[in-house]
Amino acid sequence: MKNTLFPTLTYFVNKECTTDWSIPPQSIYLYSFLFIEEGDVIYSIDNVEYKAKKGDIIFVKPRSSRWAKTDGMKCIGIDFELPDGNDIDLPPLLQFGQIDDLRIHLQDIKYEWLQQNPGYTLKADANLMLILHKLIYEKKSSSKNIHVEMMKNYIIENHKQDISVSVIADIVNLSPVYCGALFKKTENCTIAEFLNRIRINKAMSLLESGEYTISQTALECGFIDIYYFSNSFKKVVGMSPRKYKNSRIN
Repeated sequence: MKNTLFPTLTYFVNKECTTDWSIPPQSIYLYSFLFIEEGDVIYSIDNVEYKAKKGDIIFVKPRSSRWAKTDGMKCIGIDFELPDGNDIDLPPLLQFGQIDDLRIHLQDIKYEWLQQNPGYTLKADANLMLILHKLIYEKKSSSKNIHVEMMKNYIIENHKQDISVSVIADIVNLSPVYCGALFKKTENCTIAEFLNRIRINKAMSLLESGEYTISQTALECGFIDIYYFSNSFKKVVGMSPRKYKNSRIN
């Protein structure tokens, strides 16, 4: 499965640290997050010092050296493992601004971790995956434009239909020219390119199921012309729909 991480949470703690708290110089062999809820901390990773405050997140990778001290803070600590072949590329200090967007997942982990009901590790790992998704992908596009999000939602829900820029412009109450320019600036692709990507992604899923013919797949994804569908699919995926289908079900 492409671009998928499979974390295993090994340690969780929600605590208040006084001036007596510190992490002595040590090496770490797990991935580690420290979410700062209140106060601040001086955290050294591989001999580089970072000062994290409320709303910041410290991220430490395996085989790193670290130490830390504080004048007082409230924090949440998470350690986790990734299987061989998985890795995360995040900076040591994430100035997320606030962790409110993550709090529901952190709370779920806390409840599951403390109760340890049957299946608690599965739910804890699932919430950790959602946290990682927000930190890795959503942080990069934190300044979402409400009009562009409306356009994307409309396209995703109606991708089988004949969608034009004019139709979308009416939906979001913008002029067609400004609508197209805003989408291009925000998403770095045109509305037509985004629509095509959604349709091709769905086509890949339908072909992988083995339940649809090439013609059926094209119609289900909003392509009237099967030849145009085949050419578009090959341009995006690198092979014809038939070859892709055969490679997935054989």
